[in-house]
Amino acid sequence: MTNQTWHKVVSPPVVFAISRLGAEGWLLATNEGLWHYWEGQCEILNETLRGATITAAAAPNVYPHHPLILIGSVDGIARSTTSGRKWNSSTLTQPSQVSQIVLSPDFESDGIAFAATLEDGVLRTTDEGQRWYSWNFGLLDLETLALAVSPDFATDETVYVATGTGVFRSTNGGRAWRELAFAGEGLQAEEALPPTGVAVTHDILAVSTESKGLYYSRDRGDTWFKRNAFRSGQTNTLAVSHDGARLLLAAPSAISISADSGLTWHRIAKPPDNVISVAIDDDGTVLCGTQEDGLWAYS
Repeated sequence: MTNQTWHKVVSPPVVFAISRLGAEGWLLATNEGLWHYWEGQCEILNETLRGATITAAAAPNVYPHHPLILIGSVDGIARSTTSGRKWNSSTLTQPSQVSQIVLSPDFESDGIAFAATLEDGVLRTTDEGQRWYSWNFGLLDLETLALAVSPDFATDETVYVATGTGVFRSTNGGRAWRELAFAGEGLQAEEALPPTGVAVTHDILAVSTESKGLYYSRDRGDTWFKRNAFRSGQTNTLAVSHDGARLLLAAPSAISISADSGLTWHRIAKPPDNVISVAIDDDGTVLCGTQEDGLWAYS
């Protein structure tokens, strides 16, 4: 990584979310539609969406063999089964402002995906995004900020959601939720809120916070601990590589990568300003979406 550096990519100014597009690069959910980043270049995926505010996007791991794309916006979800050429609105129980869409690791067989919303909790689909339903039993806060699905979802059915007031876990495929004793109890726990991101690998669950650094759990959120790095301070968001081998953490002063479940971190460089979305490829390439200055790539 010593020869890597930041490159500004020509793109819309606001990049809300970055998600993998199978073997064909990345989807960018932006304030000017849905864009595609691949091999250092960025272009709009479909002119019909130009100007639309897209806040979330997701595609199956086997794309383009399965040419499905799901997108979220300020008032709902749409899907394309033609690699973005044509779009249909999904059926929701009510208009919802979507902040994230996450597919099951076994999406090809179970058709399950989840959407985090800013006012209506968690939406769940079992038919590849055609119809979405609210599944909020036990979820005490409907402002959902981040979602993460267990890589072993096919067997453990575990999903995590971070809200403005805590971290919740579902062990029945997102049908019901239980609040975790995140960061302990009492004043210590309150000071750790709100969480800013959640990531899960085969080994660890990690939660970033607005002012109290990074928390870890090895038992699916029953107990929590910290490590020497990022014990305090602001941490903006988290991501995990597709192969689960790397964690990526964005903080105001640095972007950091861990290849050992957070035991050690390698600080790669000072990030662009106002980072709001991040992604890391299996080869270590880092993408950062910003609030005002578009997409940046570290490669």
